[in-house]
Amino acid sequence: MGVNATAHAAPREAAGTAAEAQVSKVGGGWLAKRLINVRSIGISCGKTPIAEASGRGAMILRIDQTEAVSTTLSKRIDATKGAISVGVGWDVTKSRSITVSGSKEVPRGKYGTLKAYAKYSGKKFDVQGTTGGSWITFQTGKKAYKPIGVCFKYSQR
Repeated sequence: MGVNATAHAAPREAAGTAAEAQVSKVGGGWLAKRLINVRSIGISCGKTPIAEASGRGAMILRIDQTEAVSTTLSKRIDATKGAISVGVGWDVTKSRSITVSGSKEVPRGKYGTLKAYAKYSGKKFDVQGTTGGSWITFQTGKKAYKPIGVCFKYSQR
């Protein structure tokens, strides 16, 4: 595609050593919650642009800026953010600063648009709770995504 780009994310936090965290009694009577079956689901690009440049060629479109990007989570995860953070290995309450820098040459007579999107690394997991000493899985396939960089998309007409 010919896009020149660099992306920097804030340093990674140290991973937790256990996928379990105790919480006080929460809805449903669960006394403790933990994540199990935590696994990587790869890398994906966000759906909403964090920066954009457009114009008619001949010219070079350029994006240079820094954005704060937050972790994203599946809806309705019945576990505390502390338990999720321990389970996935990073603090899901913190946003990360990403520096976006990219350029693309637009040919003479064409109109080009360069968009930057947050790039995420994801993990999928199940949530267990206990009451009376037995662990029961009550949510499956939940996801957490950590921002790690930038994806670029270029279009012209």
